Amino acid sequence: MGKKEDNWWSMAGVVALALVLPVLLRGVNYLQRWMAGAEGRLAAINVDVERPIGPLPQPWRALAQGGENLKTFLDGREEAVKQLGPQYIRIDHIYDGFNVVGMENNSLKFNWSELDTLVDKILATGAMPFFSLSYMPAAIASGDEVSEPRDWNLWADVVRKTIEHYSGEKKLEGIYYEVWNEPDLFGKWKMGGKKDYKKLYLYAATGAREAENVLAFKLGGPATTGLYRNWLDKFFPFILENNLRLDFFSWHRYDLNTSKYAEDVTSIDRWLDSHPYFANVEKIVSEMGPQSEAGGVNDTSQGAVYLIAGQRELMYKAKMGFNFAVAGSWGVLDKPRGEALKMLGVLGGQRLSVSGEGTWVRAIGAIKDGTYQILVANYDPKGSHSEVVPVSFMNLKNNNFVLKQTFLSGKTFQEEVATTAAVWQKQIAMTPNSAVLLELTPVIKPQASSLNSQ
Repeated sequence: MGKKEDNWWSMAGVVALALVLPVLLRGVNYLQRWMAGAEGRLAAINVDVERPIGPLPQPWRALAQGGENLKTFLDGREEAVKQLGPQYIRIDHIYDGFNVVGMENNSLKFNWSELDTLVDKILATGAMPFFSLSYMPAAIASGDEVSEPRDWNLWADVVRKTIEHYSGEKKLEGIYYEVWNEPDLFGKWKMGGKKDYKKLYLYAATGAREAENVLAFKLGGPATTGLYRNWLDKFFPFILENNLRLDFFSWHRYDLNTSKYAEDVTSIDRWLDSHPYFANVEKIVSEMGPQSEAGGVNDTSQGAVYLIAGQRELMYKAKMGFNFAVAGSWGVLDKPRGEALKMLGVLGGQRLSVSGEGTWVRAIGAIKDGTYQILVANYDPKGSHSEVVPVSFMNLKNNNFVLKQTFLSGKTFQEEVATTAAVWQKQIAMTPNSAVLLELTPVIKPQASSLNSQ
């Protein structure tokens, strides 16, 4: 066979593949949808580009750091963290890790220098501090760092001085102060009994009320290891009876099942039927992740897609969801979860209407500088589910576009696409625990000028 015949057959093969591939993809999709059956619902994503539905909630703009390398976790990493776009960075151990509180001549003495150094690094990332008021300063503790204070008024004074320093002297507006960290674990605090968290909160709230010359701030808690109804049912009436301040209600959640976040908020809303005074209290997940242990799923693409899917669950439901942690063994820096945050950070400020999400595939639509965006994530804790997802952009006014695809790996692909209708569709083959950001930018082509013949 000659060279021309070889070329002809090669071209014929390419044409045949181009014709067969869409049919093959549709066939695979139909087969997947039939096989999914009762197990789950497959996705068919529709993005209405003509239906912005208000500002895009961004609960993911929150990071938390635990005790690991607490003084140094931001050293030289301020710019890298800034690229993740956090609005708040939560830190605990502020009283037992930074030598803040001392006692001299039976009077409290404060040294903010070490904590100020870290706060300045947080500010350099573009974020504000979110303080977990923990743990008990040695200077006033009755025992170890999770014990009660030997004098409850001293605890109130510590909280008051903290707020006066950061919301007053340092003129930082909008700081969150969270009373303790995981009190049910660290200190075995309970709702009642000898070590009563309500008393811990009472004196903290007293200190907050007495703070003078301060800018706006928020106070709340209890930051328990999980969501527990008995804590809410006993805590809220106590707050009301004692006329205490409670700006937000917080809890932690580590669970491979991302639907648990929405279930938590649904439970709170149902329980609030008995506590209508607190209907508008902010809900904050002040630590979240697939696993509480370091490494493992946290450091994989599954952990990254989990982050996207989990934050999607929190949109319009919770104010913030703090991804744990910033750096170190639990950290998101230089790991797939960090790339997931960067993908979320690309989304514009206005949300687009999205329909057709499935059991595994979730999506977030946005518009940014005239570009239509859809972030699609296929999360499966079992690591086995794949599907071909049709993504349709609806009500398009233009015919020509540039499509940019960005993947978790950071790789991008760009191509020109066109349509003669008001709809353009892309079939996305999604492997288990994968995510892709599609950005469709209209291209305005100049109209050809016409000359009138004489």
